[in-house]
Amino acid sequence: MLKGNLRKEYLEKRILLSEEERKEKDALIRDGFSGLDIGEKRRLLSYCALPERREFNISLIEDRFLQQSPMAVLAWPRISGSSREMEAVILEKDALFIKNRYGILEPIGGEVLHPMDIDLVFVPLIACDEKGYRVGYGKGYYDRYLLRCRRDLIKIGFSYFEPVDRLDDIHEFDVPLNFCITPTRIYEF
Repeated sequence: MLKGNLRKEYLEKRILLSEEERKEKDALIRDGFSGLDIGEKRRLLSYCALPERREFNISLIEDRFLQQSPMAVLAWPRISGSSREMEAVILEKDALFIKNRYGILEPIGGEVLHPMDIDLVFVPLIACDEKGYRVGYGKGYYDRYLLRCRRDLIKIGFSYFEPVDRLDDIHEFDVPLNFCITPTRIYEF
């Protein structure tokens, strides 16, 4: 299946989930994450989930991660100026945010983490395939960023739906996930 077709289909499937179904799936995914042994990680790049896109409630996982690793730091992405590059900004306790051109909250200030210093990334997705390749929103920010990170970086996606068999339009710069957690299981790639 082509990414564009899958993007449209799975965005629609997410929108059709009731609030009750989403909360139930969120809890199952959170519990799945609790059962995943990723070792000691200190620097997490997560993201701001968009309620209007019915994205998985990533704050449940951030909270769980920070409870398990109280010395860890949490960063969110910020698009760097007018470039097509993304950077990871450590969230401070009293951080201020602004919506970027895509309507996504980004930290205004804060220390920027070097990509090689990040241990774990929660990667937003719409769907993924059985090899861990994901369908995002089509701008390539994450794939470009992940190529600048360490090879042993752990990349985790969260999906309300099981992976599809395969994506037919994978590119050489697409970066697969290590894990995708769904309400029914943890997929390791």
